[in-house]
Amino acid sequence: MDNKIEQKISKLRKELLKYNDQYYNSGYSEISDLHFDKKLKELSFLENKYPEFHDPTSPTMKIGAKVPKTESTVYHKYKMYSIQNTYSKKELMIWNTKISKSIHSLSFVCEPKYDGVSINLIYKNGFLTNAMTRGDGEKGEDVTKNIKTIKYIPFKLKGNNYPTYLEIRGEIFFPIKDFIEINKKRIKNGLPPYANPRNTASGTLKIRDHKKVRKRNLFCIAFHVIGKNLPFDTQYEAIKYIKYWGFKVPETARFCKNIKEVFHFIDVWKIGQNKLSYQTDGIVIKVNEYHKQTLLGFTNKYPRWAIAYKFRQKLHETKLLNITFQVGRTGIITPVANVVPIFISGTTIQRVALYNDNFIKKMGIHYGDSLLLEKGGNIIPKVTKINIKKRLNQTSPVFFLKKCPSCNSILTKKNELFYCTNQNCFSKTTEKIRHFVNVMNIKKIGKKIIYKLYKKGFLYSLYDLYKLKKKELLQINGVQEKLACSILNNIEKSKEKPYYRVLFALGIRYVGEYISKTLTDNFLDINSLMNANYNHLISVPSIGKKIAKSIIAYFSITEHQHIVKMLMKYGFHISKCPMMKKYSLIEGKSFVFTGKLSCMTRNEAKNIVECLGGKAYNTVNNKIHFIVVGKNFGSKLKKSMKKNNVKILTENIFLDMLKKSKKNNF
Repeated sequence: MDNKIEQKISKLRKELLKYNDQYYNSGYSEISDLHFDKKLKELSFLENKYPEFHDPTSPTMKIGAKVPKTESTVYHKYKMYSIQNTYSKKELMIWNTKISKSIHSLSFVCEPKYDGVSINLIYKNGFLTNAMTRGDGEKGEDVTKNIKTIKYIPFKLKGNNYPTYLEIRGEIFFPIKDFIEINKKRIKNGLPPYANPRNTASGTLKIRDHKKVRKRNLFCIAFHVIGKNLPFDTQYEAIKYIKYWGFKVPETARFCKNIKEVFHFIDVWKIGQNKLSYQTDGIVIKVNEYHKQTLLGFTNKYPRWAIAYKFRQKLHETKLLNITFQVGRTGIITPVANVVPIFISGTTIQRVALYNDNFIKKMGIHYGDSLLLEKGGNIIPKVTKINIKKRLNQTSPVFFLKKCPSCNSILTKKNELFYCTNQNCFSKTTEKIRHFVNVMNIKKIGKKIIYKLYKKGFLYSLYDLYKLKKKELLQINGVQEKLACSILNNIEKSKEKPYYRVLFALGIRYVGEYISKTLTDNFLDINSLMNANYNHLISVPSIGKKIAKSIIAYFSITEHQHIVKMLMKYGFHISKCPMMKKYSLIEGKSFVFTGKLSCMTRNEAKNIVECLGGKAYNTVNNKIHFIVVGKNFGSKLKKSMKKNNVKILTENIFLDMLKKSKKNNF
């Protein structure tokens, strides 16, 4: 019997550690929060019943995921705890009864439970000195530089009513609108969308370049204070002070005199939570008085004076029609469930990602199954469970493919993912071309036209775009004279795109828009990048081992070298400064644009400025030299007029400047 119990405990620990690693380090989870918490509760029960199997490394004792030791790892002065989860009023009542045995006349504060990244902000004499992630509670990662880019976190506390040392704790996350915009941009650039806001926020905080973090527009809400000689002694007062010091706080926080009022707030909040602009998944209930919190204390993992009431996600049932296995440009095979269309939280769902082979096996999905879906944070749909009762007798389980659905090549498995390694795979080739077309903003040539051109034998590689003739385009169903001319014109215009866009468009793994800009700042032409060695690459800021190896591997392939050579042949100047400048009116100057230009888009104007050695900004700042004013200009003009160093240019003057600069450069 003891052996079976030990095996059961061991199995639960391994599963929970794996799920923790997936959630914190890989950005997804095979099971819902509810099922994770059920397993954690079961393990806790067994460990309490059989103390002889105690293990200090158990998931019931540990907070978060394992933190690897790096230069940025720092220890917390005061431990950061997790919050115990509950999913029913009955469990909440049990918690209340338990803590009421030792502490009488309890009052509470209810706050929204944010689905983000826990952060610890240290203020000394009112100034922000350090910022750390929670990590494993004992130690986290120093993310001070990145945190200082978040406008909702003050560098200096307002007022003067605070102790000399103070820790402010809160949550970092993306507002729903910003997360959706990030994914729209990624899809437009041929990149896979991020799975959820929480892990995207976590990944953003780990980016080594704080300029990129600033552009992501992270949000912070603060709700907890640690320090000595605080000017308040309750949680409800603490929130008021945190707001006074300059933070965003839980505006919907509610003081409750007793547990009955807590239950009432839960009922109200179930409806109200969907009106927020950011993602919450429940309510945190805290004992209000600090001295009562101190008396209740902590377990190894949780404060005894706080608990989270999590809302059960409403499950929506639909039927699995079939499984599509998609081939990405890097060869990764992604399984997607095509389902009977179902309306969930404002959108109609027809397709749901199934992550990988392990997820399909774990869920035990069969063809024709009734799937129960939830929308994680009301954003990304996911399969939560299967309605086994509705499973047909004559059905078979879904097995992952052994061969590529596009070219029939044997698949290779690496890190739980299956890949097609055939360089001539139809889907890989067309997806690479699609990525190139999207990044280079070649309009009017979409997925269907690319497929048809490939099948006709007109488009096998990126550079084939620049060999296309009108007569070839007219052979494609649906392409008439006007569309053919428009496509050819857009292809020709793409040659004007700056060096970093071309590098991004090549589709080198891990080399997105930001990394492309970093590389082109350090390698002024494509040949110097192609011949760069490993040590040179990793010496560049933001270029780690993974990216360096990927770049070297990409350019070691003869076909990729040929692609670069052919792009240069067809008129691309793949260098930071095409044909080194003799003199340029634009070199070293900074521009901002307002209003609509008549002969080009603002993006095209920005690209030309960058090509000629200048910089283009989206907002008026102290670095601006010129503002170019088009039709229906906005508030930027008024702002720039207040700055003495900014010269105002009409579109015609700007065009003359471009002509003179180009004449000197080419």
